[in-house]
Amino acid sequence: MYTILVLYTELMPYNVIVLKALVDRGCRVHVIHADTKKQTPYSPPEEKGITYYNRSSFLNADHLYLFFTQLNPDLIWTAGWMDPDYNKVCARVRKNFPIPIVAGSDTQWRGGKQWLNVLTARFRHRCWFSHLFVSGKPQVAYAIKLGFQPEQILMHNLSADTELFHRVDMQAREKEYPRRLIYIGRFVRIKGLFCLLKAWQSMPDRKGWKLTLIGNGPEYDRLQGYPDVEIKDFMAQEELVKELEQSGAFILPSLAEPWALVIHEATCAGLPILASACCGAVSSFVVNGENGFLFQPGNALSIRRAIEQFLCLPESQWLQMGRKSRQLSDAITPAKVADCILSVLK
Repeated sequence: MYTILVLYTELMPYNVIVLKALVDRGCRVHVIHADTKKQTPYSPPEEKGITYYNRSSFLNADHLYLFFTQLNPDLIWTAGWMDPDYNKVCARVRKNFPIPIVAGSDTQWRGGKQWLNVLTARFRHRCWFSHLFVSGKPQVAYAIKLGFQPEQILMHNLSADTELFHRVDMQAREKEYPRRLIYIGRFVRIKGLFCLLKAWQSMPDRKGWKLTLIGNGPEYDRLQGYPDVEIKDFMAQEELVKELEQSGAFILPSLAEPWALVIHEATCAGLPILASACCGAVSSFVVNGENGFLFQPGNALSIRRAIEQFLCLPESQWLQMGRKSRQLSDAITPAKVADCILSVLK
């Protein structure tokens, strides 16, 4: 039985489902996670085999390192390199203990300021971590530039709750196909919602479809008042399953998006996908023209064309796209994520 220490930022349901998969494999999991300045109201539920600790309870890196020595885990899994105290602990452990230290990364290579990390990785990232656990193919280039060898790069560190979202009854759409396009996410500028609404408003014929936006965030009030658009608040994943079941396609118009796990959730639900080409998750879950359409981020005309191209298809093709999405969704599961990280202990 392995003991795993997870040094995380803000936990989300998709993190917890992977932690549960580790417990299913006989691991004891101890998670330090952010409890202040959170972006969502989500709080992780108590789970057998998982012990949670608030990040605010640890005063500094020395305090965290003392906790590590008392716990004596077999592996550390940390959420990237955003927390300086986490990095200090990882560096100290890596110097004194022969255990794997795995850092998650959903960051795509963009250049610019990232070159500073590339130039200093020899003294920082590669001193802190033994492995990088990336979300998918778009993240591999950055990991390689940081100097990690192929055997030090683990693939697919994020998974939807595939079991939960597979509960969506796809056959119900064969009886009556829902004319509803759904977005799920934060209401912030980077999500490109105003480009989407501009595209939506400019369409002379929406063919009876409505647009539903589900989430929360600072742009909530500005999203009101558009034709054939309904706004719903942030909700639990069990409720999202019902919303996805009553929808006919999913859209994500992000201006920039390292991964976008919500695309995985939507494919599990068997929905056609309309998404910005910048979203990292499209590399795993969208085949352009087969289970959806990609468009240029920040381009209202490109978004409109993608929506209209989809709406003009026969219903039989919508159903076929949904089946393809469900098929693609099986590429990554919580069990596969857990098995991948445990592979560094063998």
